[in-house]
Amino acid sequence: VKLSEMLSILIASAVLIAAIAISRPVSAGEIPTFAVDAAWPKPLPNNWIIGEVGGITVDSQGHIWVFQRPRSLTDNEKGASLTPPRSKCCVAAPPVLEFDTDGNLLRSWGGPGAGYEWVGREHGIEVDDKGFVWLTGNADNDNAVLKFTLDGKFVMQIGKIAPSKGSNDTTQLGKPAETAIDKDANEIYVADGYGNHRVIVF
Repeated sequence: VKLSEMLSILIASAVLIAAIAISRPVSAGEIPTFAVDAAWPKPLPNNWIIGEVGGITVDSQGHIWVFQRPRSLTDNEKGASLTPPRSKCCVAAPPVLEFDTDGNLLRSWGGPGAGYEWVGREHGIEVDDKGFVWLTGNADNDNAVLKFTLDGKFVMQIGKIAPSKGSNDTTQLGKPAETAIDKDANEIYVADGYGNHRVIVF
């Protein structure tokens, strides 16, 4: 075997070993690596800005739903919405935002409206397979779960924005943290643990 052939075989072997090492799947004991994508999401319309994010979920289509807190923005951050305007930027985005995987805004809605009590501090969000959005809050009297269509039409409210009645009351919640849907049983599990100490099923 010539030296040049042996060198070619060694280089090819090294490249193959390196490729296998780089592309091998991560095992359960390893820590994954994450990187910030500064270009996600894409710029929002209407001079909008996002406040603190209370909740985030992914629906069955792979769309990312963000439940953000417009009231967490300072006057300097939302200066364009003040009277008189303090700056050219910005205006608080609606609380519920739906994005595709590329960061394009698909839908936005939320806030106080007719027929329901809006939460004091936006927190949990879940989108079920039937196309309903479930929202929770975690301010002192956020003792309810709200259900909306994907477009933000109000469907129902469980509990009230009022003081909790304790863990033994089945009509009122206690700052519910999150929800999970059991589609086979057509039930919603509520982690009712910030104010109460239970999981309750409706």
